[in-house]
Amino acid sequence: MLDVVVVYALFWAAHAVYRGSTGVPQVCDSAYLMAVAETLSKTGSPDMTATVPADAAARRVLPGWQAAGDLPYHVVPHPAGSDHLYYGYPYGSVVLSIPWVKHYSARGLSALDADGHLSYTAECEIQTRVAARVAALLVVLLYLVGRAVLPVWAAALVAVGFAFGSPVWSTLARSLWSHTWAAVWLTAAIGLLFAARRVTKPTWRSDLLLGVGVGTCLFWAAFCRQHLVLSGLAVGAYLLVWNRRLLTFTAAGGGVWVVAMVGASLYYFGTPSPPSVYTAGMIDGRDVADRFFWLMLSPSRGLLVYCPFLVVVAGMLVAFRRTLPDTPLLVPALLAVGGHTAVFSCYVGWYAGWSYGPRYFCDVLPWFALLTVLAVRGMLADSDRGRKALAAAALASATVWGVWVHGRGANSPATWMWNDRVNLVGDEPAMKEWRHPQFLAGITFTVRPDGSVHPLTAE
Repeated sequence: MLDVVVVYALFWAAHAVYRGSTGVPQVCDSAYLMAVAETLSKTGSPDMTATVPADAAARRVLPGWQAAGDLPYHVVPHPAGSDHLYYGYPYGSVVLSIPWVKHYSARGLSALDADGHLSYTAECEIQTRVAARVAALLVVLLYLVGRAVLPVWAAALVAVGFAFGSPVWSTLARSLWSHTWAAVWLTAAIGLLFAARRVTKPTWRSDLLLGVGVGTCLFWAAFCRQHLVLSGLAVGAYLLVWNRRLLTFTAAGGGVWVVAMVGASLYYFGTPSPPSVYTAGMIDGRDVADRFFWLMLSPSRGLLVYCPFLVVVAGMLVAFRRTLPDTPLLVPALLAVGGHTAVFSCYVGWYAGWSYGPRYFCDVLPWFALLTVLAVRGMLADSDRGRKALAAAALASATVWGVWVHGRGANSPATWMWNDRVNLVGDEPAMKEWRHPQFLAGITFTVRPDGSVHPLTAE
């Protein structure tokens, strides 16, 4: 009953804060997601041809419009070269959003205007409403993962820390980024991996149920965000060593969903996979060390700048290594984080475009939560009071910084408009400017639409 009360409180408290946040809705790559879901629910087809205005002037004012192709960058032509237009980002979030667009459409809020064309204003409103609920669900799942090894109070503190001291608040709850639903499914998969370790005597039945569950969660995580394939491979490597039978059922469970996805894609698009905005050549392998450094320490995208608690957690994992529980789970966590970091260190767009903080690392945020849970449990089980006090103080201090810096991203419009800085200096130079870090926009300076900086300290 106490867990039920905590879950209820966590969900609605997080939801209230997320809905009450005053920052600009971060509807960028996910723009038109709800429109596609509504079109699919009403017509039975994801074809966007009728929802994109035919008038050239009307198209040019659509957010994300690009001269090349005369379309928003989210929209792509049919792979076979026909005149039909389709959404180019992963369809997992589209499918999961169908119940929500039906709910709001029945109440008069539609992602399409009176002419049946894309309505960006309504899209933003629906997305922020849904994102707040999905992010609150993620907080609940993080708490349940923590409860696998932590007492109620400790699991609740970890969940609250991630709810407000990580990109859950500043990114995942600000719109339905592809990361938002993906993080929910990956967290659920991690919870099932914990559950599998709690089965005293695994049987075919227990492995079947858990394996199908893990496979389902990993499929949907990757169907929402393709980069989550790396986490799937990490889980596979872990199961290959510790539970091959569970691996077999995991592969089977995920495989069924893959077959279903291929069948649906062939039916709707005539190709084995849906159309995509992603193209070859984005991973070039150049300047890897330089990109890695800025991914970690950029003033506007650096993981360790916005989430310094990870440094503390890493130290705790080493300091309390003898009292860590479930240490085999460190393997998939470290493999997933390492693989993800390596890929984005080779990625030409490592700067993550218009966003706030280390957006790309939302893909592995559930693994960060797992590492934090294990580290906290190791700390609680340690007998050295001085070392425990030092670790707790360091973790609390880093979390306080995280709450402040992510609160800035969730509540300050100036931090979002900071992205205009790239208009003047370019993507990578803007991310490297310590004089004008994103989290200080609106405090010491503001950025104008042309990218110029207007100091505030002199006023």
